Amino acid sequence: MSETIVPGNATQVDPYVQQWHIWHAQRIEELTSPHGYLAPASINWISNGQSKSINGIPGTWRADDNVLVYTPEGREVYNAGSPVIAPIAFVPTAFGEEALSYLDYGEIRVEVNAQTDAISRDEHHFWVRVKDPNTERRRNFTGIDHFPIDKRWRIPATFRWAKEDELDIHDSVVKTVLQSYPVLGFVEFEYEGASYSLVVSNVFGHVTVFFSDETTGKETYDIGRVLHLDPLELNNLDSIDFNYAFNYPCAFSTYCTCPIPSKRNHLPFAVTAGEKTPKEHAQY
Repeated sequence: MSETIVPGNATQVDPYVQQWHIWHAQRIEELTSPHGYLAPASINWISNGQSKSINGIPGTWRADDNVLVYTPEGREVYNAGSPVIAPIAFVPTAFGEEALSYLDYGEIRVEVNAQTDAISRDEHHFWVRVKDPNTERRRNFTGIDHFPIDKRWRIPATFRWAKEDELDIHDSVVKTVLQSYPVLGFVEFEYEGASYSLVVSNVFGHVTVFFSDETTGKETYDIGRVLHLDPLELNNLDSIDFNYAFNYPCAFSTYCTCPIPSKRNHLPFAVTAGEKTPKEHAQY
């Protein structure tokens, strides 16, 4: 391969910085999409024995014996591309949080979810979240502050697979329900002479680290932040990059059910990298 020569009147861009900005632009595009996490307009909890109507959405909802039934009113609501013309039932099959379906009503999206009760772990609560592209929060969004990009926060690390089946069970910002995800393994690294290990979970197909640190509740959001790892590179993982730490959805909306990082995923030092607390952040 021939040597690359940069013209004398041009400055070569830093590939590391460029890749971060590509990621950040994609992050903002996803967040600000019509049904992203700036669009939630309400969250509606339905427990066993309850019936509810949801403001602005035709039809009624009823939960009994861990089954949620939606009864339509008219033909304007769609599910899986077809109009809902008769009652449809949703049955959870997982412990913890589970996305069951979504309905469309014009430009409004209605997300149907289930969550395990924090005390009666064989009982589910249902929650229906309405996302409206016209929310004030989405219209007025101006971006997310972040720490300066600093390559020193790309720390050498290794990945160790979990040897046994384990669930990473979390409290939630909604105190009556639990979050639960399969543990994939642990990312291990050293910082300032000390060794650390963070639990890595499978969160709806994403290789995810939930963590808090000494910036949590100060420069960064109150419960912690999130990191995604490349699922194709776990066996060859050579670093953990905190510049890619980002905010939970609940930092932007009170209509979320985010898991609170477990104590074993707290880092006893300030991670001054990644996203900071959003302007006008949501408070629970």
